[in-house]
Amino acid sequence: MNNSKKLAIMALACIVLSVAVAAVASAQGEWDYGDEYIAPGLFWGLTGALCFIPILVLIIGIVLAIWVYKDAQKRGSSGALWLIIVLLTGIIGLIIWLVVRPPIGGEKPAAASSDRRCPNCGRAIPNDARTCPYCGKNFEG
Repeated sequence: MNNSKKLAIMALACIVLSVAVAAVASAQGEWDYGDEYIAPGLFWGLTGALCFIPILVLIIGIVLAIWVYKDAQKRGSSGALWLIIVLLTGIIGLIIWLVVRPPIGGEKPAAASSDRRCPNCGRAIPNDARTCPYCGKNFEG
């Protein structure tokens, strides 16, 4: 089971739990606070919602941190470092990662930036090559 399915099941379980608590509380009648009557279902429903919001924020933060970790690994950066940064700073760390993240694959190799090309296959080759590493063409007279 992948992580998104686990998170969806956890969120659904939290919602069901808060609704169940509200239903049980509302079945017990009304509470008397002097001249005011407070419906216990409303009280427990709001309590459940207020407990659910921080859990939802925590789950979203963890999902974002995992995404940043995987993206950093894919781009050749330290995934663990960026995971810690995003967990500690939240959305600020995510914004910083989106600004400073390197291109996929990291830096381009020096051979790819060479101006020398094989006359036979047209691929970039090292400047000191005597034969093409791709097609085997010999460059020595």
